[in-house]
Amino acid sequence: MKGSQSIGPLSLPVVRWTGPTAEIRLQADAGDCAILSEADVVGPVQLEGKADIGPKETVVDLRVRLSTREICGRSLEEFEHPLDFAVRLLLRRSNEVQGVEWEDDGDEVWEAKIADDLRELDIEEVLRQAVELERPISPVKPGVPLPEGVLPEHDPEAEKAVDPRWEALRKLKEGRS
Repeated sequence: MKGSQSIGPLSLPVVRWTGPTAEIRLQADAGDCAILSEADVVGPVQLEGKADIGPKETVVDLRVRLSTREICGRSLEEFEHPLDFAVRLLLRRSNEVQGVEWEDDGDEVWEAKIADDLRELDIEEVLRQAVELERPISPVKPGVPLPEGVLPEHDPEAEKAVDPRWEALRKLKEGRS
């Protein structure tokens, strides 16, 4: 993810962060974000969290709420699946980079070197990758029953059959009452 930095609806306003912490609340429609639309994200995308700001490093913790369009593995019907997950960004300011250089070391934290004069950080690609990691492997639409023959047949007579030893104990117990 080398940094072509177009400003989209899901951009963090890093230039406005002045105190030791900053509250973050962003909302956009997935239709306004081409990268998220391609990942089958639908409806509103909500980001809430905070940024802990240091002189050279900023840690951003976000809670992401959105829905994806999935195809049910049982009924093959299309449905919207809600996702709610956390994203952590570690932003390092540097005068050695122009724009943004994302680093991928496989950790749970998305790291980026950002230019000292960067005003807004577009995180759409980070969100797309996080969505792909969070989506269910085999989505099932809520309320769709299992197909016939998946579970063994239910035999009510087998349930009624009681071990004769338990039956003898039950009779003893009833005789004392």
